[in-house]
Amino acid sequence: MTFTTTGDLTVADVAKMIDHSLLRPELTETDVRAGCALAARYNVASVCVRLADVPLAADLLKGTDVLVGTVVGFPHGSSATEIKAAEAHLALQQGARELDMVINIGALRSHNDADVQRDIEAVTALASDTVPVKVILETAYTE
Repeated sequence: MTFTTTGDLTVADVAKMIDHSLLRPELTETDVRAGCALAARYNVASVCVRLADVPLAADLLKGTDVLVGTVVGFPHGSSATEIKAAEAHLALQQGARELDMVINIGALRSHNDADVQRDIEAVTALASDTVPVKVILETAYTE
């Protein structure tokens, strides 16, 4: 995507920069369906859903240009590395095409860099070259 310096962005250009988030724990299936329909209507970049909603979202967005993503280790990143890897594996099997993983903030703040790196590598190793993995740093928990 190329942008000019004059700011000639279209609605479609902006929409393709949006990851539509459907992560609130109280969302119903109806809410997820409505969110996916909205994402498809505006052709956003992706929909990020809870792991349990990946199969539904993948089915609803089949044939569209909207990627289905999910979060690994959500919401605090404190899951064991093996659990994060299992979540990533399951998500990819069920149709996720983008992974967001929450960094283990406690390990990071403890300067356990090797543990943080191992955590990230366990998830990225499962993703192919076509599956982006974003690492989320929850800054609300830092000092």
